[in-house]
Amino acid sequence: MRLLPFVILALLLAGCAHQQQSNYGNLPPNPPLRPIAEPQPPEQDVEIKQQQKEPAKKEEPKLTEISLNGDLIIADGEFVINRSRFSLYGNLIVNGTGRLTVVNSEIVFIQDYNQQFRAYFMGNAILDMDNVRLRTGGNAEWFNFDYNGNVTVSMRNVRGNDCCTPWHGASENARFVITNSTIGLTLNNNVTVAVRDKSSMFFELVLANVKGRFALPKGHVSEFRLEIGNNERDSMSIDAKDSSFYHWGTTLDKHTDLTFVDTSITIGMNAGADWQLPSPTVRVSGLKAKKYEDYSLRFDTNELRLLNTEVTSWYPQAWNGATIELADSDLADLQNSGRDSKVIVRDSKVDIAIARENVIQAYYDSEIRQDVIVHDEAKIYLYNTKVGGRILENGNGKVFVDGQPYS
Repeated sequence: MRLLPFVILALLLAGCAHQQQSNYGNLPPNPPLRPIAEPQPPEQDVEIKQQQKEPAKKEEPKLTEISLNGDLIIADGEFVINRSRFSLYGNLIVNGTGRLTVVNSEIVFIQDYNQQFRAYFMGNAILDMDNVRLRTGGNAEWFNFDYNGNVTVSMRNVRGNDCCTPWHGASENARFVITNSTIGLTLNNNVTVAVRDKSSMFFELVLANVKGRFALPKGHVSEFRLEIGNNERDSMSIDAKDSSFYHWGTTLDKHTDLTFVDTSITIGMNAGADWQLPSPTVRVSGLKAKKYEDYSLRFDTNELRLLNTEVTSWYPQAWNGATIELADSDLADLQNSGRDSKVIVRDSKVDIAIARENVIQAYYDSEIRQDVIVHDEAKIYLYNTKVGGRILENGNGKVFVDGQPYS
């Protein structure tokens, strides 16, 4: 029988396939796959690791709790607060030759409302603080330290709630040495400040009878010195090394002619500060929190020019029977006007409103973000004005809302 060519080809292919299968079958089986293990340390190393223990954490010593309901007055001798949390519901008064020393402690100023109490340092008082936290408590946040006379202040590692609470204000011949601290401080008259070692500062300069051009730094500086002849007979100075400037502020008191260049600043201006002149009326609008390329303003006896300068807020103030009328403005704290002056505000935003003595404040179609507080014989009138905080009347002070007594 003759096989067809394609049949012969099929038989040959089948034989090759059978032979190939037999050859593979004679190979030894593949070894099972094993996971690749990480190199293991020697047994000795394992034992050493097991014997190592984390260092014990040092427990912070607990602060002794001390509370005082009433004023703390130090007229002579030294009062020491050491490793304590000292809560004070009242004024802190250090005068005469009194000395307050605070070490490794926390002071909490308890208040029912903003600016209810203060810390006063007068005469030849001394304040020495080392590793101290300053807090505000109760139902209030705003609290001030006032330094007047020949007060000497030393602060090392001192901080508040944030950058600048409590706020510190100094006049006359107060002297400060501030080290590794975060402080907000107003300077007036002959105040001198030395700042050292990574401190962060917010300075406000109160200027009278000053003419000048200033470019104030922001951020870290290796060295910065500022001396200003002030009020014709005074000289304030700042000497900073290896520290930072968080922000700047200024109050134009009287007879100033100032230009600020390339600066970020908050600005206050006084009307009626020169008691020898008739009580003025000053009207200003459009005081905005913004950057000014080139802006000029006259406010009573003060001349101001801003060049490439950012203003974060404004706080005009009235004295000696002066009247100021403000409209369409971004305002900080309106609380430092005096005597029988008047402050009238329209279509504006204000941080806080506080009136004392015989001051009258009136707000129309505005917003007050925090409290409205009156003292003494002062009066505050609110017309279609939103209040974000509380309304408080102290002494004979009165608040009127849309023409009606608040209480």
